[in-house]
Amino acid sequence: MDPEEIGKDFFSRNTIEVAMDLLGKEIRYRGCSGIIVETEAYRDDQASHYVQRPNKGQMLKNTFGHIYVFLTYGMYFCLNFTTERDGIGAVLIRAVEPTRGIERMRHRRKMENILHLTNGPGKVGQAFDIGMTLHGKPIGSSLRIFQGITSPPIERSLRVGISKARELEWRFFISGNPFVSRK
Repeated sequence: MDPEEIGKDFFSRNTIEVAMDLLGKEIRYRGCSGIIVETEAYRDDQASHYVQRPNKGQMLKNTFGHIYVFLTYGMYFCLNFTTERDGIGAVLIRAVEPTRGIERMRHRRKMENILHLTNGPGKVGQAFDIGMTLHGKPIGSSLRIFQGITSPPIERSLRVGISKARELEWRFFISGNPFVSRK
């Protein structure tokens, strides 16, 4: 029996809460599944696309429960979910523990070591075959999120790979999980 699917209202809440609550949830897309083990929250801070990319970033204010995809380094698609019914926000999926479709992920990433398949946002995008065709679609239309591990042990830290608003501890990860991108 499948676990319960996460609905749109889950994403209508405060971005920080959603980022923490996504840990342990299962993501399914294109024949692959995995447990979300690391996230980062973005709101109206200086590192947010809402501030940095005002045209594209409007989606962070105008929607919740939608997929926000962006290209980084000109080659990696990063997966985000929009949040907050009455605010601004998105949660970046930084790392996933692969559970199903691992051979597909290995083929897409051209990599054998399972620990490095999905331990970074660009790697998640490659392994799950994330692309711009998902951008703007509601969660559940093709990419789906399900209940997974309940109450995993969570740690927080500074966000990774940004140059602005670096003082915010809005990176969350499952404590001790080997698939987290950076210890």
